[in-house]
Amino acid sequence: MKKLVLALVPFLLATPALANPASPEEADHLTQVFQTYLGAGANVISVVANGDVYDLTVDVQPLIAMGMDAGLAGTVTPIAVQLADNGDGTWGVSLDQAISIDLSMPQVLDLKEEIASFSFTGTFDETLMAFTEAQSAFSGLTLVETIYAPDVPPQTIEMALDSGTLESTASAAAAGGTDFQATFAAEGLTETMTTPELDGQPAMPITIKAESLSQTLAGSQFMGAEMFQLAAWFSAHTDDASLAADTAGLKAALSAALPFFDAVQATGTATMLSVDTPMGALGIEELGFAMDLTGAVPDGHFQQGFTLSGLTLPAGLVPDWAAPMLPHSLSLDVQVTDFDPAAAVTVALSALDLPDPSATGPEFDANLLTALLPKGAVTITLNPGALTGVDYELTYEGAMVMGPDMELPTGQATVTLTGVDALMAALEGAPDDMKAQAMMGFGMAQGMAKVEGDKLIWEIDAATPGSLAINGMPLMGGN
Repeated sequence: MKKLVLALVPFLLATPALANPASPEEADHLTQVFQTYLGAGANVISVVANGDVYDLTVDVQPLIAMGMDAGLAGTVTPIAVQLADNGDGTWGVSLDQAISIDLSMPQVLDLKEEIASFSFTGTFDETLMAFTEAQSAFSGLTLVETIYAPDVPPQTIEMALDSGTLESTASAAAAGGTDFQATFAAEGLTETMTTPELDGQPAMPITIKAESLSQTLAGSQFMGAEMFQLAAWFSAHTDDASLAADTAGLKAALSAALPFFDAVQATGTATMLSVDTPMGALGIEELGFAMDLTGAVPDGHFQQGFTLSGLTLPAGLVPDWAAPMLPHSLSLDVQVTDFDPAAAVTVALSALDLPDPSATGPEFDANLLTALLPKGAVTITLNPGALTGVDYELTYEGAMVMGPDMELPTGQATVTLTGVDALMAALEGAPDDMKAQAMMGFGMAQGMAKVEGDKLIWEIDAATPGSLAINGMPLMGGN
């Protein structure tokens, strides 16, 4: 709910420039304009002229009252925003307050959140429909959330953050829309939860802590103005009858908003992470992630990766002989390509030309799939990564092609191991039965490997459907 309230702020600023000083008439006009994006029945906005500025209040209590029949109850602190017309098509926006949220719905959710201090300042550009610059900060954030699900004991999660900041900028993109960048940083994360008791396994309390969190976000060609107009369309069509009566208007609004965005990249890091369990504490010095995602563009691309370093496990969890085999760092990066979101969206929008857009059949679904997969399949690439221990390193990379009409995926990969002697030495300390099995497996792997100095290399070839070979040695099918 907090995110919903804060997300309303940009919508509330989509209005023609006003002239100072503020006036009650213009305050009423502002309210009417805001309802264009929120819907006339929302009734959550009030605007009051106050000298040279406007005091805007976002109060979601009427929305909560609308959910009373479903059992929704609770309170949310009204958000008090101050708007100042800069006279050049931009607005100064600010707020500074504490926030409290207390919501419940029987057998669905209980939520309590407190933010001791939250502040925001920024400049909103009406032409770009975006904040050209913004800064926010918070301190003393606590959250207690209980989730209910059928046949599962309720699960409660408690989270706290000491403090955090967010800064962002935006500018006009050459191809339309806006380019934006944002950075987030927070300190002092603590999260506690208890896994539910399932299948005879006892409930397990877990506490996660992180010294710091950071994240960067960058996007190109975000179609903010068009997205506002799409929101306005939905606000004006709140029932099934009005939706069905104006599918042409919906198609026009959706088409204007394409490609929604060109690309978004995100990276994040958590430092000095610890996970406390009844079995002991797991530690990670640094945990990172990266994501790259395209919008509804012809050359679709999705990439997700993560890195881990400084891994430590609870004392006594593994026997002493196995300690040298434990990894202390890991990297994994996967991407998906060869799909066409733009063509798929075009086909999907064509359904709005039908008398009943929901009455699509197998032929339409086939056309949609053909548009999405112009090559009939996607390529999944495992970018170079590594699993590293004290005296060894296992690296890997490869790619495979997978599609709905393929019985088996095809592809190639390369796996390289250095430090095999260290692993073999560690296995010498294993119990005899375990050592015998492991040595046999190692022996088979070494027999198929290509040796280059201190490296063992396995080149895996499954490029021909139904075949598999390692370093030219057929294991399945003919080669």
